[in-house]
Parts: sequence; C-alpha cells; structure tokens
Amino acid sequence: MSRPRPGTALFSRRRLLQLLGGSGLVVLAGCRGSNSAPRLMAAAETLPKLWQSTLPEPWRLLPLKPEDAQVFWAAVTREQVDLVAVTDGWLSVCPEDQLQPVEAGSLPTLLDEAAKRYLRSLGSIRASQVLPVGVSPWVMLMRHGDALQSAAKPLNWNVLLDPALKGRVVLPASPRLVIDLAARITEADALPRLRQQVLSFDDRQGMNWLLKDRARVVVLPLQRCITVLRRDPRLQAVLPESGAPLHWTLLVRPSQTREPIPRAWVEAAWEPPLQTRLLATGWRPPLRDLELKPLGIDLPKRLRTLLLPPEQVWNRCWSLPPLTLQQQALMVDQWRASSP
Repeated sequence: MSRPRPGTALFSRRRLLQLLGGSGLVVLAGCRGSNSAPRLMAAAETLPKLWQSTLPEPWRLLPLKPEDAQVFWAAVTREQVDLVAVTDGWLSVCPEDQLQPVEAGSLPTLLDEAAKRYLRSLGSIRASQVLPVGVSPWVMLMRHGDALQSAAKPLNWNVLLDPALKGRVVLPASPRLVIDLAARITEADALPRLRQQVLSFDDRQGMNWLLKDRARVVVLPLQRCITVLRRDPRLQAVLPESGAPLHWTLLVRPSQTREPIPRAWVEAAWEPPLQTRLLATGWRPPLRDLELKPLGIDLPKRLRTLLLPPEQVWNRCWSLPPLTLQQQALMVDQWRASSP
C-alpha cells in the first residue's frame, strides 16, 4: 500500500460515509460447509492475539483483510459467520435487522458505567445485540519531553491547534472522529483550523510518522500503542483530564446463526490469570471495580494511569454511537465546508 502524502486527505463521498463510522473494516474469504465448526470473524488488531489463542473448541477464528463496508456485511451473510468482533466505529455497518440478541447471560451486569452509558446511547434494540468486551481511550502520542508538555498546564485537545504543530499532526482516518474532537476544542473555527494542522489522516501508520520525526503528535487508541510505549522511553502518551473518545471492541451475533456466544471464553478474559496478562498488554475489559494493584500488573506508573485513569477523568470520556443516514449526510456537508 502506498504511503499517503503529507497534508493530503482525499475522500470520495462513498469512502467518506464509510469512514464517518471509523476505521478497521474487514472482508471475508473462503466458503463454509454445512457441517463446519462455528466461526468468529475478527479483523487484525480487533482482538488481542493472546485472547484469540484461547478460543475454545470447536470454534475457529476467521482471519480477515481490510475492505469496504458493503462487501463486509455481504460476506458475513454469505459465509454464515456465527459471531463477529467489531470496533464501535463499524457497528453501523451491521444492519440492526440482521443481528439477534447477543444473549450473554449475566455478563452485562459486570459492565462499568461507561459501558452502560454506551449501550444506552444505542437504543434498546441495538443495545441487546451488542456485548462490549474491551475499551480503550484515544490518546495523544508524542515524544517524551516535547516542549508542548507542561507540568503546570495539563494538556487538553486544544493543544492540537498549537501553531508549532502546523503540518505535524496525524489524525485518524475517520472524519467522524476528527469532527468530534474539533467539537471538544474550545476555540473558534476549530474544525477547519484542526484540518490545517494535519500531516496525514493515517492512524494505521501514525506511529511510523512519529518515529521518523515527521509528526509531533499522533492520535491513537491506547491499546494500539501501549506495547511501543513500554519498550520505547522516547514516547509519551497523554490522556487529557477533560476526557477522550472511547474505542470499543464489541461482539455481535448475525441473525442467521443458532450458535450461542462462547460465554466461558469471555469470562476467562475478564478474570485472572488471563485478565492480568491482557491488562499488561493494554487490553482493558469494561468492568466495574477494576483495579490494577490487586492484580499485580507489571506496568510503569505512567502507563497504569493511562490504562486506569482517575475516576473523574474516566467519567469525562465519551463514546460515539452509530449515526443515522441523515446525521451522516449532515456530517459530510460539515466536512466539505471545513476543507482547508
């Protein structure tokens, strides 16, 4: 795949509507026989490899490759997938009338308030079809010791408009998320000004832009960068005290399956010892009363406070429920009007 040029962000109307939902779309390949084992569909980086490796028999993981939204759900139906792992950005790609209740038993009662707020935002029908299994805040990643950081003035999203960052910011390839971040910036004309700051809309390759010193700030989900943060002391992540968007990992059941969700598999990921190992890799289960200290998680303090920030900060974080077609159309117009 060719590398995007700095400062460019060309979206067709169709591609833009897709990206308003988020990034990380997938498509299937292959064919399923009538007697095949039940299958879980998940894109790369959607589920931790450690958790994938514990998928119980007779379940099988179906590996996926990036593709467009319409092909994605058509392939889910064609391949008769039994369970799908998606990020919240792509939930709108899963038609509500082609899903069934997730039927996760008592698992939803274990969820924290952030997860419950997110489910309430979906409406009762959609909420019954979704099980949040992981959550991560989007953070600002920069080099440790960058002059933008100041102990006397904690950073918030306004820092993205700093004149020193012009042409040095990498934002997600999701106009919807960019628009939402701009709405949280307390300065006039935030969206067009934010777009003028951008080196690239490329969260998948954002880390490379930073390591090559082309970017000074990259916005990424914490779970996608915590491994690099552990091994590279040059890097620092900032979770603003004003909160951040949340990146959800969800399980949904297509209406065509009769296979129940593998609840014991989810329960194992939410309890020690597997929970402890997953937390150490930045995978946070959306559970109430979650604490790192009793679990003995081996993480530096700077990473522990990102993974489990103070309660007041976590309560200020917010989720992005799916948009209606009308909301998508309005956002397309807003994006076009903000073009630099």
